[in-house]
Amino acid sequence: MGTDPDCGLAWLELQQATARVRTDLSRRVEADSGMTATEHDVMWALANDVDRRLTMSDIAERAMVTRSGATRLVERLERNGWVRREVDATNRRATYAMLTDEGVRAVRKSSHAVTRARKDLFDERLSDRDLSDLRRVLGKLLRRLDLAD
Repeated sequence: MGTDPDCGLAWLELQQATARVRTDLSRRVEADSGMTATEHDVMWALANDVDRRLTMSDIAERAMVTRSGATRLVERLERNGWVRREVDATNRRATYAMLTDEGVRAVRKSSHAVTRARKDLFDERLSDRDLSDLRRVLGKLLRRLDLAD
């Protein structure tokens, strides 16, 4: 294992890199498509769901926000015409966000913006060896975090 200063510095650099990439990604995606990176993530998840719908709890989990944060996020997406809400007929307490046809078009546009931003912010800055090392280290971290949950 690394020394305490190395661990602390690696932790800080991981936090800084994540925040800077996420901030720049969101700025670029919003400029190109009119939605934030978090909104894109939720829209992408909706677009890739078989029924193109997710519960508010699923959205909160994917966006890493509270349930009320997910509600506010879905309200913004709904105002743009990208999603609509639907109450489950068999369980009136469950509410779904459902992707609209306009939402499909919007997420296609934002996906192109994400791909362009990823190339600038990530792909072109790392060698094949860097990518392999990063995937190995992050995969190891994620597997250990999954075991802790």
